[in-house]
Amino acid sequence: MAKSTDKKIITLSEMAGWICDGEKDCAGSGRDETDCSTTFHTLPSGRKITSSMLCNGVCEIWECEDEANCNGLTYGIYCKRDKKTTAYIHPLSLCDGWRDCANGEDEENCEEADITINTCETKKTRSRLLKAKVSLHNYTVCSVFDPMYFGDKNLFCKKLMLYQTNCSDEVRIGGECQIDGHMTTISKDIICNPEIEYDKHMICDDRIERTCLPISKSCTQHKHFMCDEVSDCKDNSDETHPDCRTKTKSTCRRKIGRRGNLTLPLVWISDGVEDCINGEDELGIWPTCGAGKTYRLVARNETCENVFLCPGEERGYEELDLLCDGLESCGNENRICSLSRSSSKVFTDLHTSSDGFIKRLSFCLKGLGSISKLSNNPCTTELFIFPDHQFFGVDKKSEVTLPRLVTQNCDDMFGEQYVYTSCTNRCKNSTCPLKNLPRYEVCPNQYQDRIGTIANNEYLVFFTKTRGDNYSNKYFVCDNKIKCIDYSQVCDLVDDCGDASDEISCTNHFRCKASRLFIPKIEKCDGNFNCPDLSDECNDLCSKEILKTPFLKVSSMIIGSMAVVANLITIARNSMALVRCKNSVALVNKTLVIIVSFGDFLVGCYLLVVTIYDSVIFGKSYCLYQIKWVTSGICSTIGVLSTVGVQVSLFAMVGLSLVRLNGARNSVNSMKLPGEVTEVKCFRVALVAICIVLASIAIAIIPIVNAFEDFFVNGVRFSEKLRFFLGTSKKQDILLVIEAYYGRMKETSLCWDTIISMVRSMFSHDFGYNDHTSVVTKLDFYGNDGVCLFKYFVNQNDPQKYYVWTILGINLICFLLISISYFLISLFTKSSAKPLAKSPVHRLINRRNRKMNRKIAVIISTDFISWIPFSFTCVLHSMEILDATPWYSLFSMIILPINSVINPMLYDDVVAGVVKTPFCFLRNRIFELDVFGHFGT
Repeated sequence: MAKSTDKKIITLSEMAGWICDGEKDCAGSGRDETDCSTTFHTLPSGRKITSSMLCNGVCEIWECEDEANCNGLTYGIYCKRDKKTTAYIHPLSLCDGWRDCANGEDEENCEEADITINTCETKKTRSRLLKAKVSLHNYTVCSVFDPMYFGDKNLFCKKLMLYQTNCSDEVRIGGECQIDGHMTTISKDIICNPEIEYDKHMICDDRIERTCLPISKSCTQHKHFMCDEVSDCKDNSDETHPDCRTKTKSTCRRKIGRRGNLTLPLVWISDGVEDCINGEDELGIWPTCGAGKTYRLVARNETCENVFLCPGEERGYEELDLLCDGLESCGNENRICSLSRSSSKVFTDLHTSSDGFIKRLSFCLKGLGSISKLSNNPCTTELFIFPDHQFFGVDKKSEVTLPRLVTQNCDDMFGEQYVYTSCTNRCKNSTCPLKNLPRYEVCPNQYQDRIGTIANNEYLVFFTKTRGDNYSNKYFVCDNKIKCIDYSQVCDLVDDCGDASDEISCTNHFRCKASRLFIPKIEKCDGNFNCPDLSDECNDLCSKEILKTPFLKVSSMIIGSMAVVANLITIARNSMALVRCKNSVALVNKTLVIIVSFGDFLVGCYLLVVTIYDSVIFGKSYCLYQIKWVTSGICSTIGVLSTVGVQVSLFAMVGLSLVRLNGARNSVNSMKLPGEVTEVKCFRVALVAICIVLASIAIAIIPIVNAFEDFFVNGVRFSEKLRFFLGTSKKQDILLVIEAYYGRMKETSLCWDTIISMVRSMFSHDFGYNDHTSVVTKLDFYGNDGVCLFKYFVNQNDPQKYYVWTILGINLICFLLISISYFLISLFTKSSAKPLAKSPVHRLINRRNRKMNRKIAVIISTDFISWIPFSFTCVLHSMEILDATPWYSLFSMIILPINSVINPMLYDDVVAGVVKTPFCFLRNRIFELDVFGHFGT
C-alpha cells in the first residue's frame, strides 16, 4: 500500500496513522481505507498500526515506535512536541544535544559519566552529524535494533555494546557474556545479525555473539541454538546435525539463548571456546575415559569401557557401540566383521563407463548375451535422470542397460544395482528410494563447486561438473537435508546418512530390532546370528525352542516321568532283595539290575530337566537365551549325567546278559547249583559295579576336561559388547579375524588359549574398566544342540570325530553282545526244557520259558530299533551323505531313552504290573462303554 503524492511512493510504515482513519489518502483508489476489518492499534503518538506489528521484535514504522512500549517497559520517552502533538522520542535521540520535546525533558539528566556516556556517530533526519550522549536508564537499554534509524549501516554506535547490553526486559535478553571483564546480558537483536559488521563492532570479549554457523543452505543459526531439542531451522537441521548425536549427560547454561540448563555436544567440550556462562565446558571436570591414544571425552564416566584398537601403524580406536556399523572409520573394521559373522558379500556398483554416464548390470555386458538368454530376460537400454524434469543447460542423461522384464526380485541387489533397477520400475516388490529433490540449498557443506540451474522453470537445483562439459546430479539427498551421498551408498546396508533415510525404504534388508544395523534379507532366519540383539533369528517367523514340536514336548515328559518312577521302584525292590540274597548268581543279578536301573533313572532325570527348561523356564523366549544355555555349566552337567546314565545302563546290561548266558549254559551242561554269597564274591561284584560306573564317568567327563579342550571345544562365546562375535564363533572363523587384524599368518593350528589371548589384544585394557574380553565361555562337547546330548553327529572336519566313532563302536559292540547273549539264552532255555517234557511241571516250565522268550524278544527288538538305526544315521552324517542335525531332538528325547522305560518292566514284574495298570484300566473302560459296538451300528 502506498500514497501517491507528486508521484512519490510512500511505504506502509510511513503511512502509520493514515490507515483506516476515515480519510482517503491514496489518490483515486482510496486503498488506505479498504479492508479495514483487520484489527488495528493506536499508539500514544496517534499513529495506527496493525495489531500484528505491535511488539513483534521488528521495527516496522519510523523510529521503531511499534516496539517502544512492550512487556511493561518503555524504550525512549513520550513528550509534547507542541501543545497538541504527542511525540515519541527514540532512545538515541535522548541527550543528543538536540531538543525534541517542547519542555526539553529529552535533554535533562544527561550528566556525563563513564557509565552513562556512549559516543555514537548517528545520522539524523535533519542531516546533522553529531556526537550523541546516551544515558543508560532502563528505558534506553536493549530496545529493538533498528537499522532504518541509523541509515547507513556503517554509522552504528562505535560502542554498540552499551546500547544493546544490560537488558531490562527479560524477553529481550539473548544471552550473557563478559564485556570488559564483567558478565552482562546482551540483546537478542545483536546475535547473528547480518546488518552488523562484527569486525568493526566489538561486543563480547570472546566474540561469542558472532559464532553463527551455516547449518544448511536455508538456515544460519548461532551454535548455541543447536542440539537443544528445539527446532530453530525450518528444515530442523539445527537438531539433526551430526554434532547432536553424542551429548553430555551433565548440563550447563549456554551463553547464548535463554533455555535453561542444557546438555552440550561432546565436540564442544575442551575445544577452546567457552560455551557455558561460567566456562565450565573448558575446565577439566568433564568425564573422560581411556589414556594415551584412547583418551576421550564421554557422556558419563561411570560407563567407561575399553575400546577396539584399530589395526595398522597409526592406531586409533573405535567405541564398542560403533563397531560393525558399516562405516569404515577404523581400518578394515568392517571386513573383520564380515569374516567373523560369515556375512554375505555385497556388491553395490554397476559396470560404468569412463565418463560415468553408461551403466550396465553385470550380465548385460557385451559377450555375456548367452547368460541373458538363459535367464529368459533380455537386456534393454534407457535414459535415466532423477527427477525426470527439464534442467536448463543440462541435456545429458545416464544410459542404463538392465533386464527388460519387470519381474525381478531386487532383494539381492544393493547400491547402484538396486537404485537403477527399482527406479526404472523393474523390481517386482520394490519401490524407488529416490524421493528428495537435489535442490540447491541442500547439503550445504558438500560440493563447494556446485552449479545451480533451474528445473522445470520452478525451482533451483544443483549439479556438479564431471569429465568434459558434462554435469551430474546422481546424488541421494538424505532426509536431514544436511548430507548427500552417491547412488552406490543407497540401499547398501549402511546408514550413510545418519538418519537411515538411505536404507529405510529399501526392501533388500532386515533391520535389527534394537540397533540401527541392517543385514541382507537373505540372512534373516538362516541359522546364524547377524544382529547384536539376535532379532534376525529370534522373531515370530523363525524363533526356535529346545523341543521344536508339541509331540516331542509331551513324549519327553511322559517318557522321563515313567523312567524316573519305574526305575526308582526297581532300585528300591532290588535293593531290599539284594540284602536277602543267598547265592552268588542272585547277588550278581540284583546288583547289575540296580546299576541298569540307576543308569535309566539318570536318563529319565535328564529328560525331565530338558523338558522343564524348554517348557517352563525358557518357553518361547529360548532363542534369546540359546547361546547362554548351550555354553552354560547346566547344559554340560545334564549332558554328562545323560551320558553316564546311558553308558552305565549299557555296560550293566552287557554284564547282566553275560551272567545270565553263563547261568543258562550251566543249567544245560551240568545243572550245577550256584554258590553261596561270600565276602570275596561281594567284593568282586562291588568292584565290577565300580568299574562300570567309573568307565561310564570317564567317557562322559573326558570331553569337558580342560586338557583336551583343543579337541572337544566347538567354539567360544565372547561378550555381545564386542560385536565382532555374535553367538558362538568357531575356531576357523576366529582365525580369519586374527589374520585380517594382525596380517598374514603362517598356516598353523593355534590352541584356544592363544586365540583368546590374541583376540583380547585387539582391545584396550585401561584403568580396570569393564573388560568385556575376559567374558569368554566355551561351547563344549555337549553344547552342540539345545538338548545337551553327547555329540554323536560329527562330520569329517570335527576334531572329536575319532572319539565319537570309538564310543559309537563300543556301544554298537555292546548291543550286539546283548542281542547275541539273549539269543543264546533263548536256545539254552529250550534245550533245558526238553528233559522235563514228560514231567508234571512241564506246563509251568513252558510258561516260564515263553515269558522269558518274550522278554528276550523285546530286549533285542528295542535295542535294534534304537541303536542300530541311530548308529547307521551317525555313519551317514559323518560321511556327509545326509544332514541328520534336524533329527537330533527326536533321537535324543524319544528313540534312545525308550529303553529307560522298557528295561525296568523287563527286569521287575511288579514294575511291569504298575505300568500296565493304567493301560488295562483304559482298555476295560473302552470295552465297558462298548465303543466299538457303537461304531459298528
